[in-house]
Amino acid sequence: MKNIVKYLSILFFVSVIVSCDKDDDLQSKDIKRYNVESGIVHYETSISGPYMNGSGTEDLYFKKWGALEMSFEDKSETITIVNVNGVEESTTTNARSAYKIDNEKLYSVDYKNSIIYTKEDPLIDYMRQNNLDALEAAKETMVSMGGVQLGNEKILGHDCEVWGLLGVRQWIYKGLSLKAVTNMAGITIIKEATSVKFEVSVAYSYFELPNFPHKDITDL
Repeated sequence: MKNIVKYLSILFFVSVIVSCDKDDDLQSKDIKRYNVESGIVHYETSISGPYMNGSGTEDLYFKKWGALEMSFEDKSETITIVNVNGVEESTTTNARSAYKIDNEKLYSVDYKNSIIYTKEDPLIDYMRQNNLDALEAAKETMVSMGGVQLGNEKILGHDCEVWGLLGVRQWIYKGLSLKAVTNMAGITIIKEATSVKFEVSVAYSYFELPNFPHKDITDL
């Protein structure tokens, strides 16, 4: 399960800047990630497999073309195993997490341990070192990892590029992932937007982090 989440995180990390403008100035204060100025997106997630089932919701808020972004996720997972006596045993866990992007800085909120992990966005550094803009860096990374564009489909009326990479398919609208389907190790995870509001006013209060200590790490 952890590997699946890791693969999803990698793909999302790349896809969210696929449609950035080529004229982005890496020295400017705001790093443009989407071709949509602001938005609020609600996602529903389902997890199914021979030994795992679950569900979740996520709310995503962004401003300044994605230079400022915050997401909150709540999920429940049930793992079922057969013990030595042949009896099924189920364990359910509930978790809440949050993830923030503020230009070049990444924040991952660990509510269980009351700590916020921070990191500089590694792709921005890659762009600077190789003299690439966001579009070039993202597509170069996608292709180098074996990513392939599979076509175009609509999600909630929005025309999305469909990309396949590492066992994951994603539907991307102007740099923003509206749907992801993962099939790996017998587990299927479907995350899909069920409500989308673009070009709306988004209050700065949505981007406030909890009052937890910060810890800078090299690998989120």
